[in-house]
Amino acid sequence: MGGLRNYIIRRVISSIPTLIGISILTFTIIHLAPGGPLKFSLALRGDISPEYLLEMEKRLGLDKPIWEQYLIWLKNIITGDLGTSYIKEVPIIDLLQIYAGNTLKLMFSAQILAVLIAVPLGIISAVKQDTLIDNTARFASLFGVSMPSFWTGLMLMFLFSVKLDLLPVFGARTIGAVYDYSMAAILDEFMHMILPVTVLGLSSAALITRLVRSSMLEVLNQDYITTARAKGLKENIVVYKHALRNALLPVVTVVGMSMGFLLAGATVTETVFAWPGMGRFVVQSTFNRDYPAIMAVTMMVALMVVVTNLITDLTYGFLDPRIRFE
Repeated sequence: MGGLRNYIIRRVISSIPTLIGISILTFTIIHLAPGGPLKFSLALRGDISPEYLLEMEKRLGLDKPIWEQYLIWLKNIITGDLGTSYIKEVPIIDLLQIYAGNTLKLMFSAQILAVLIAVPLGIISAVKQDTLIDNTARFASLFGVSMPSFWTGLMLMFLFSVKLDLLPVFGARTIGAVYDYSMAAILDEFMHMILPVTVLGLSSAALITRLVRSSMLEVLNQDYITTARAKGLKENIVVYKHALRNALLPVVTVVGMSMGFLLAGATVTETVFAWPGMGRFVVQSTFNRDYPAIMAVTMMVALMVVVTNLITDLTYGFLDPRIRFE
């Protein structure tokens, strides 16, 4: 346990320069972009005098040099102050409690769906190599990787929402609906999640299926698998007990790394389905030059990726006893 604790501490410390580098790069890019929050928000509200704009710039600290603005932001975020949205005029922490929860629902649901589809399909494809099942699975996975998520979302929306009228088109819940009991509200949100979760899950499942198949094929050709079969072990035991555990190591890596992929895909998917999550929120904030909101979402996503990578590394130790954390 001491070695594991020290390993986690070292990983946490080593991730700090990465997070600082991301914050500096993001802060610099958004401040150097043309326009500003005042031009994209206050100036659109009516006849605002230049003097008032200058006063607002001074109040928001936008008149200071970029490096000084960054140091102020860094000091605030260390103390837990994420700032206030320029557009919504609400503390960022309050907005993230809503948007982050909605995005995490999509991400984890999509990842569970992807694993449930990809792992069995990849195993069957490897065991039935070069058969019709294998060729069909390979074609489906290639198709899933190639298709952009916005196109898949629009096609599913057209089929299940417009033509069949089975699923809601947008949002996280029915607008103006009043529920007599909590289960009805949960069911309504579940119906709204089906399409965006399917879009995210299928794109991730396509990548994981290809990796599971290639990893299983490599393991099934190892000498110890041949020895296990020569001993007369049943094929199911050989595949699921001996081969699958070793084949899952690279799969765990991709599943962990795909969390960042899902976050990127969630930005497009949430926009297509008008899902109130971090992806859609950061798109709107970028258009409006809402600097505190952009920085808060970016750092939260970066932190989630760092934590996911750490969990992925720790999972190796449970799958492979040869791995030790020192």
